[in-house]
Amino acid sequence: MTAAVLSISLAGAITVGATRHGQLRGPSAPYDHSGFAEVSVATDDIVDGHASHVVAGLRSSGFWCVQARSNDRAVQIACQTPGIGADVDMIADTSGHVLYADIGLGPARSIDTARSRLDRVLDHSFLRLWPQDRAAVDQLIRDAQPTPGFFPLGGEAAPDADDQFSTHDERTANASWSLSTFYTGQPLALQIRTPDLRDRSWPRGGDHYATATSTAVAALRATGFTCASACYRARDGLQVRFTEHRDQIVAAHITLLSSATGNRTTDLSGQWIRDGIPFLECDVRTAIGLRIEECRVERKSWRGVVAGTPVEIRSVPGGLLPDGRAATGLEVSVGIPLVDVG
Repeated sequence: MTAAVLSISLAGAITVGATRHGQLRGPSAPYDHSGFAEVSVATDDIVDGHASHVVAGLRSSGFWCVQARSNDRAVQIACQTPGIGADVDMIADTSGHVLYADIGLGPARSIDTARSRLDRVLDHSFLRLWPQDRAAVDQLIRDAQPTPGFFPLGGEAAPDADDQFSTHDERTANASWSLSTFYTGQPLALQIRTPDLRDRSWPRGGDHYATATSTAVAALRATGFTCASACYRARDGLQVRFTEHRDQIVAAHITLLSSATGNRTTDLSGQWIRDGIPFLECDVRTAIGLRIEECRVERKSWRGVVAGTPVEIRSVPGGLLPDGRAATGLEVSVGIPLVDVG
């Protein structure tokens, strides 16, 4: 079983999703285990070994990396670029040997942009670790490019939805590489699996910083949210969605709106934060709330680890408050989702 996504937002129903890319390209049940000591306290210090070597390269190119969680068998590492670019999710064993990695590429304006982005990530990460695999990976990317057809009248219609995505595979002594592409040849994601990969062993904790999903929904209702198939607080536009695993929240995303011109310290969204975000555990609630409130009032972005919890805060255009006043927005992510297997 992979992590499920519980979306609680203004526009959508509660939805559950398992993977990002169709065919299974990893262990079948990485989180189907019990008896391991799960640790959900995040740290900037990465386990030694190959994983540390990969992270050092990514950090040198501007990535923010954090060891999000661990257990007796493995650790989860997440590396992200500012804005929409590329993300690297990695599972390593406790000695730092890479077991699995997923490079996700954000939206790109062209095939060349996406290809350049993938090349940059690989140069600073896994081809830095395994330079002998460069020729094989380059060939994999070339093989993913479509063969030009002959269309005497010009133009080519897009294929059916089921045929718009494909996966291409290559194997080396170090790893199996699976490249997911759009029908145009644009790379979308690359999954890497090493011979040491084992099922039923990946870390899955979140209880250091977040409550159970069922508890969180009840708490949101108690603070004025309307919750049916979705939860939304109409009087100030607050939106929340969770990523959860077996009723345990592993990540939360909050959208906050504040007045663009008035006294932001009196906004209802600020009062909700100062009262204590109800689905955060007591040991982290105050510290995370203070960081969010600082960024909300000062309209600034921030990313780092607060009280052992990964937090990303982005200041964004906010549109309008429910009462029609101009607003500024804050997109807040707390925690790191589990690694999806696709």
